[in-house]
Amino acid sequence: MKTTHSTRNNEIRPEPECNAAFASRGKVRRMLGGLFPVLLAFGLVSASDAENVKIRVGITASTSLPPVALYYGIKTGAFKKEGLDVEVKSFIQSSQKNDTMKAGGLDVDLDMSAITAAQLYSNGVPIVVVRAISPADIWAVVAKKDSTLSKPQDFKGKKFGVAALSGTNFGITYFAFKTANVDLMRDVKVSALPPAALITALDKGDLDGATLYEPFVTQALNTGRIKVLFRPGDTYEKFYKEPFVALVSVARKDFYNQNKAAVAKFVSVMEKSLASLDANLDVAAEAVVSGMPELKSTPAEIKEIMRPYVKGYIKEGNDPAFVQKIQTYYDRLYEVKQLQAPVKAADFWVKP
Repeated sequence: MKTTHSTRNNEIRPEPECNAAFASRGKVRRMLGGLFPVLLAFGLVSASDAENVKIRVGITASTSLPPVALYYGIKTGAFKKEGLDVEVKSFIQSSQKNDTMKAGGLDVDLDMSAITAAQLYSNGVPIVVVRAISPADIWAVVAKKDSTLSKPQDFKGKKFGVAALSGTNFGITYFAFKTANVDLMRDVKVSALPPAALITALDKGDLDGATLYEPFVTQALNTGRIKVLFRPGDTYEKFYKEPFVALVSVARKDFYNQNKAAVAKFVSVMEKSLASLDANLDVAAEAVVSGMPELKSTPAEIKEIMRPYVKGYIKEGNDPAFVQKIQTYYDRLYEVKQLQAPVKAADFWVKP
């Protein structure tokens, strides 16, 4: 670069033509900055080309694998390293989370029921499933310790409780009973209550059995008055020769289309976190307790609950072969009227 010396204060100044060049570069930078929103609007760049993409992530307050892996990734700084600013919103009831997702208040629902995802999509909610996370291994059919009931067919004419009349809790129970030719809604007296209320109703004898999920299964067992009869996910897998896909991560379609690179990074961090949980459960348990105080659990309790499940996450991504399995699963759900309309998995299951 050409320079000229000033006699005053012995300054070194750029030549006039260099000043013009610097000014021109400044104009180019300002012009490109103003052009970015236009390019974004036309899909020529994505919002994730900018740094620190904010992602509003909804979770159900539980010790299922998705939130545990999420908080572990936050604790280790894995999301920040990828330029992702993760804002977590926790919900006690998954129905509240679904409503927030439908209203556009979330970018990602980390642990939506795969059944709910299909129902929302078929009802016109603009979502895409970006990853299957876990099978139905944290659910258990329980009864009082002195119960003589042990299998689905024993519950004909009995009083049975579920956490909701839709979603994974109901769906996995329905199919487990169906394998024994028991129609849950026709042959069993079913009522829906929150998990804590199900435990109380079992204690009082108001229910003969119920389907719970963690951490409520462990909490019920720790009373010494409740026992596990069977795992409906195991019953389903033995009968159909494939796991019941329970929880999936879902993104708003508009957010996904504008932030594909960021969503791909998010899924990648989640996959690495899931793979790391078994060797780092102490750190993960501390992160969960810090992130979800509403669980009112200690790190030791979280670790005890999670130990049996940390290796059970779904290893497959959304490649065509896996999506075809999901299609078979959805066809099965439609056949037994768990879905009100048929859905095509390939239309809303994507691989970021």
